[in-house]
Amino acid sequence: MPYDISMCPGQDCPLKQDCYRFTAEVLGRQDFFAQAPYNFNNNCCEFFMSNRPTDTQIRLRAYKIWEKVGCPDGESAEHWRQAEIELTSNN
Repeated sequence: MPYDISMCPGQDCPLKQDCYRFTAEVLGRQDFFAQAPYNFNNNCCEFFMSNRPTDTQIRLRAYKIWEKVGCPDGESAEHWRQAEIELTSNN
């Protein structure tokens, strides 16, 4: 985990389970926001960092899976699902 980002304490934030600033493991000294920066008036958080993998990350992992199993045709959807599962379970 990068030490140069401020972590979020969560509190009443409705996004906390999907936000890296809340769900990341704290390893050592880490800065935290004094309170969750979620703006209830606008229903958003300008500091939100998604902990879900991007399509690019999934695509690259699926490609590696495809290569590893011998480059078969017609299994791209399964490789994509497997890549999503692997990347999500690593968070």
